[in-house]
Amino acid sequence: MVTWLRGSLLLGSLAATACANIFGVGDLTAVAEQPAEAGSAGSRHAPSAGGGGKAAGSSGGSIFAVGSAGTTFTMGNGGTAAIAGTDSTSASAGAAAGAADPLEQLPSCAELPATCGSSESTSRDCCASGEVAAGSFFRSYDGLRDVGSDDPSWPASISAFRLDTYEVTVGRFRRFVDAYPFRPAAGAGKNPANSSDFGWNSAWNAELPRDAEALSVELETCGTAIRAEPSMSTWTASPDGNEALPINCLTWFEAFAFCAWDEGRLPSETEWNYAAAGGSEARVYPWASRAATDIEPNLAVYQSPIAKVGSKPLGNGLFGQADLAGNVWEWNVDWYRETYSVPCDDCAELTADVDISDRVLRGGGYYNQPPFLRAAARGNAPPKTRDPGYGVRCARGGTDNGR
Repeated sequence: MVTWLRGSLLLGSLAATACANIFGVGDLTAVAEQPAEAGSAGSRHAPSAGGGGKAAGSSGGSIFAVGSAGTTFTMGNGGTAAIAGTDSTSASAGAAAGAADPLEQLPSCAELPATCGSSESTSRDCCASGEVAAGSFFRSYDGLRDVGSDDPSWPASISAFRLDTYEVTVGRFRRFVDAYPFRPAAGAGKNPANSSDFGWNSAWNAELPRDAEALSVELETCGTAIRAEPSMSTWTASPDGNEALPINCLTWFEAFAFCAWDEGRLPSETEWNYAAAGGSEARVYPWASRAATDIEPNLAVYQSPIAKVGSKPLGNGLFGQADLAGNVWEWNVDWYRETYSVPCDDCAELTADVDISDRVLRGGGYYNQPPFLRAAARGNAPPKTRDPGYGVRCARGGTDNGR
């Protein structure tokens, strides 16, 4: 399943039988009881590795291929990927981003029980959202030369915004399906801090399934055409024990539409990278640890079955978000370019050139090895791609006072 090459890491298509047994959704291993969630961002809702990752087929750089055909994951500027070590003393990160703020409920959490977090004793509001403080940093930079993410050539600044504490769950997405067919209004889901962001384009309506039944079928049968039965989708037509798992198998269009419906938006790659890297701390992984490259099973969901959101609280990021590494890759709003645009002040790649056909994904998935989970790692795939490793987390606002 995993092939190691000098100078690069290649994770090919997962073998059908092995995937059903190791990475299946229906027969999940129990999640061990974790300590109370550290750094949980409790408020409700009120920027290529070194910029130089190479697309598949290009020379140089490390190329990671996983999931559906046409999907590539890149990290490094001509560097190689290294398996990070483990350390049982890795500590939790994440300063709490504020106490619970009883604002009106979002559509996705109406009457939804607080089932997110590491255990029933520490369950949290699934719609919690933490403030990410304004600041500046270097995109896809962590200073480690061994993987080529030590190029500080891509500075960026962002305004304060909110980023959901958890990846969108099946339970939250079920509210969206109940309200379907939903079509965002033209301009919905834009970043108020970015004047060039025009939000939802009505031409994208054609990329959404026609009705709730069609959407449910697309989700439930995800992966069966490229991998053996059973489907590895977390979605079930009726609630069936998966409600606290992250929704997977989303296309970019469905991820955007959900966030717009839920009074939010897709984060830009710059915003997502800033949150995962702890801003100017330039963390290798979202959590703080004794050694920069520490990773172990209690910090992230990787090389294991997909798991309940927030089940690894010791791996929370600086601003309190859970699962910024592992569980599911998260769609960003940007088109994928091999190099970043400069300057960058609340920027995003919102215009596709003739040679650009992929959108950005970030964070790594449950089927990946540690290098894919790095805050500097980038993913890219065509926006129509439906893969068991793809999900979403919504952003809110984009100014100091924005919701």
